[in-house]
Amino acid sequence: MKIRLQKHPRGFISLGCLGYLIAIGLLWGGCQGIYTALKNRQPLEITVADYIAKKPNAEWVTLKEAQLNLLEAAHKGRSGNISEIFIPVRPKGQTEGSQVHILLSTKDKDIVAALEDLNRSSGNMKDALEAAARHKDKIFVQRDISGLIRFGIDSDSKTRDKLAALDMKLAPEFVILNDGAAPSLTGSLFMLGGGVLVGFFMLRSAAKSTPASPPPPAPNLPPRA
Repeated sequence: MKIRLQKHPRGFISLGCLGYLIAIGLLWGGCQGIYTALKNRQPLEITVADYIAKKPNAEWVTLKEAQLNLLEAAHKGRSGNISEIFIPVRPKGQTEGSQVHILLSTKDKDIVAALEDLNRSSGNMKDALEAAARHKDKIFVQRDISGLIRFGIDSDSKTRDKLAALDMKLAPEFVILNDGAAPSLTGSLFMLGGGVLVGFFMLRSAAKSTPASPPPPAPNLPPRA
C-alpha cells in the first residue's frame, strides 16, 4: 500500500479545518465582546458579601471590601515559571478556610515574583518566615478589585476542572475574575471583522478548489441517411 502526501492548494484553504476554527473563534469572541461592552457601560460596584449573596447580572464589576490570601492561591506554570495566579477572594473579615465563591486571576509581575519567592523559600521554617516578612504587603490584602467575570468563550472548562480538583474549598458555581480587565468595543469590532474576513476567504478558497462537474456526454445519435 502506498502512502501519498495530500496536496493542498495555496492560500487560506491550506489551513484546512484550522482556518474555519480560527474564523469561528474570532466571530464568537467578537460578538461576545460587543455584547459585554454594550451591556456593561460602567463597572458595577458591589461588596464581595453582596455579590456572593446574590450574583448580579453583570460581567464588569468592582468588588469592594475584598480580602485576598496569597498563601491559599493556586497557579499555572509555563517553562518552570508562574504564568497566572488564582487567589481566593472572601468578604472582609471572613475567616480563612471558609468556602470560596470568587477567584482573582492575575498576572501581576510583583505578585508573581512574591509567590515564586515564597515557593522557593518553603523548604525550611526560617526561610519561609523571612520570605513572608519580605512580602507581607502582598500575602494578606484587603482592597477593592475590579475586572471582568469569565464567561462564554473566555471560560476555560479544563482550567475550572483543575481548580475544582484542588483543595481550595471552592463553591460549585465559583467565578473567576480577570484582574483589571475591561470591555473593549473597538477591539471586539476588529475581532468580529477579522472573523468575517477569514471566513470569507476560507469559503472563497474552498469554492475555487472544488473541481467543476464534467459536462454530460453527448447523446449518441444515429447516423443520417
